[in-house]
Amino acid sequence: MSIPGPFSRVDAQPFATWNWAPFPAPHFRFDSATGLWRVRYAARSDEGAARERYRDSGSLIPADHATHSLVTLTGRVRVLDLRQERVLDELHLDDQISTSRSDPWWDAAHRLTDSVLEWLGEHVHGIAYRSRTTPETSTNLAFFAHAPLAGTSVPLGTRSYLLDRLVLTRGFTVDFAY
Repeated sequence: MSIPGPFSRVDAQPFATWNWAPFPAPHFRFDSATGLWRVRYAARSDEGAARERYRDSGSLIPADHATHSLVTLTGRVRVLDLRQERVLDELHLDDQISTSRSDPWWDAAHRLTDSVLEWLGEHVHGIAYRSRTTPETSTNLAFFAHAPLAGTSVPLGTRSYLLDRLVLTRGFTVDFAY
């Protein structure tokens, strides 16, 4: 299956300077268990990206994140779509692969990335999965370095329309003037 962008991501670095060196051990949901590949994450909406990034901080956007980048990614990506029951059934998985942080699901998500890249190589650009914070409004994407995505970056602190929306409708706290 393929899905079109745009996708959004909040990142410490602008798109043009991203480093694709893999982590030696997984940090996030679909990071490679073997440390062979780097995975980055995005959401179908800017709000979804912010909710995923800052949910664990109690929806607080820290002062030093004003200079972080709101990255917009465009392009169409071929994905393994974990939002489809048929795919979950074929892989003998449960929807918890998308949202659970407990074992065995966390470990299974790491191993799945390695398996997908071994099975399909560059024929697949990422994994689409259900968001834990915005399941009705934003699909998440774990994407690989070879995904055909173009990106633009702007400082998060300059996106007052997004920050206002997060504060006024989603209960966020922004720890910097904007």
